Amino acid sequence: MDFFLYTALLFVAAGTTAAFIGSRLPKTHVAASRISLGAPPEQVSRIVTDFEAYPSWRPGLDRVELGPMIDGLPSWYEICARISRVHFRVVEMQPPHTLVTRIVDDQLPLSGQWTYCFEAQGTGTRLAITEQEKIHHPVLRFFDRFVLSYHGVMDIYLIALARKLGEAAMPEHLSLKLVAPEAAG
Repeated sequence: MDFFLYTALLFVAAGTTAAFIGSRLPKTHVAASRISLGAPPEQVSRIVTDFEAYPSWRPGLDRVELGPMIDGLPSWYEICARISRVHFRVVEMQPPHTLVTRIVDDQLPLSGQWTYCFEAQGTGTRLAITEQEKIHHPVLRFFDRFVLSYHGVMDIYLIALARKLGEAAMPEHLSLKLVAPEAAG
């Protein structure tokens, strides 16, 4: 019985510590990563904007449900688990050059957007993603900083995209800007 009590206390202490540290981290960050791919921008842009096909190449994504058009642009729901359903929308689309997507739901513990820039590089593409994110929950801020890294989700996405194209590529981290906790609100 003592083992279970000590284990429970350890988990509570770890959660409390993560929440405490997370509450002192910046809520808002802007991070950018890029990758060079052998495919032309038109092909890369088609893959990235085929939201319904995401589960065929993105790890951890069970399915995608197309959502309603918002301001004449597509939206979709990404389902990663039975209880995880996140609504995304396109804010701007200028294929094959620019795509801006944003989380729709204001009730989530985070909010933000990704800006994709597709740049021709010879016969290939240099794709840069800039993430602007605000993490409202302190435990998620802790995990984003110390477990995933601010570039982590973008890196997973970019590596999966390269694999979809039959390539092995490693993302390059371009920038990271943190907004001070008192300025983040």
